Amino acid sequence: MSNSEQSISQFMHSIPVLSELEESELEALRNTLSKHTYKSGAHMIRLKEDATSIMFLAEGKARVSLTGNDGKEVVLAHLEQGDFFGEIALLTGEKRSADVTALKPCTTLNLSKDDFERLSGTHNGLTSRLLKELAARLRGASSKIGDLALLDVYRRVASVLFELATDSDDKKEKVIPKRPTHNELAAMVGTSREMVTRALKNLELDGHIRTEGKTIVLLSKPH
Repeated sequence: MSNSEQSISQFMHSIPVLSELEESELEALRNTLSKHTYKSGAHMIRLKEDATSIMFLAEGKARVSLTGNDGKEVVLAHLEQGDFFGEIALLTGEKRSADVTALKPCTTLNLSKDDFERLSGTHNGLTSRLLKELAARLRGASSKIGDLALLDVYRRVASVLFELATDSDDKKEKVIPKRPTHNELAAMVGTSREMVTRALKNLELDGHIRTEGKTIVLLSKPH
């Protein structure tokens, strides 16, 4: 085994999505992967360029980002040793969907589109592992999107509660003597019951409301 082959083999075992493959598939991959190095600050992938490979980060750290028309960069993710990237454009046949920039000197193992398609016809281990990882990423992204949506629902629920509230007997607090059901609130706010439940819980945790049986006491309105 040459020094280059030995290096690729060692790097492969540091990448989770590769390390647990069957030996026959590892051997096939070992003969097709190519090693690339990048200096800190170098572009590893550029937005809208052709997708020619999937890349496995064997060493270093990188940033996935988009840059708006105003020049402001939005960071989508940070990549660590063992992560892979570039798979979306490769699988869909479309252009790259983001920039990837090395934050430290990086080493990648690259699998070309042609080799990926060829190997997928004879081995399904890598494809299966990639799909599992992509499903996990999608779940994580869905959770983040839900959290972002909740920030809006949070304020909308609070606004509806204040609209429904009346003064307490001593005029010191706003109260809803008989709170509406979560389904009723969801209809008023225009969201799901689950989102209303999460919003109410967070409003209480943040000290904006207090529940006493079927009564809601409004303490402050979130900004």
